[in-house]
Amino acid sequence: MSLITNPNEFFKSLLDQKPNLKKPATIVLFLSLLAAIYQFKLMLKLFQALPESLQSFFIAGAYIQLISTFFGFFATWLIIAAVMHGLSAFFDGRGEFRRTFEFAGYGFLPSLLGSLATVPLSLNYVERAAMPKIDVQELSANPEILVKSLVNYFPDSYVYSAIFLNLAVTVWSFLIWTFALKNARNISVRQAALCTAIPTAIFSAYQIMAFVKLL
Repeated sequence: MSLITNPNEFFKSLLDQKPNLKKPATIVLFLSLLAAIYQFKLMLKLFQALPESLQSFFIAGAYIQLISTFFGFFATWLIIAAVMHGLSAFFDGRGEFRRTFEFAGYGFLPSLLGSLATVPLSLNYVERAAMPKIDVQELSANPEILVKSLVNYFPDSYVYSAIFLNLAVTVWSFLIWTFALKNARNISVRQAALCTAIPTAIFSAYQIMAFVKLL
């Protein structure tokens, strides 16, 4: 696929066609489904550790979290596209937002491929974890104890490998988004890289901080 081997030519070839959100939306959809499935399995495991008095509240919150996880990637797609499109205006970028939005969706392909590699392995550790029962007092004193009790079952080698893979995926997405914006807005590679670096760095920092917070 030329998107992987030569993203510049891939996006250049699409400029002769009308913007089409079908393929990038499919990428984001599968990524969202994968994340939602993982979130659901994770919540089921955490549910086992809760006292009965809190289980009904947890279930309600779990469904809200599940919905947020699913739609979160679509929201992220829109925000990243909007930020890149807006920043490119400082370099006299030309091109409609729909084109920027379309091209930005392809930048989630690395995340999808990375998730296909890590989610099954993560679920294996989740399924094997024997969750201890946590009482209300422990949970009140330390709200993070629930998640940390599960994270302890993840070996350090996996944790550091996941962090490294996340960084690799971020760099790959950055490259795709750079050439996506270059062609969508008719600006130079350097200008596109500057516009893409900001949302990519923020998105990456958020992911790493959220992951490290669990350790």
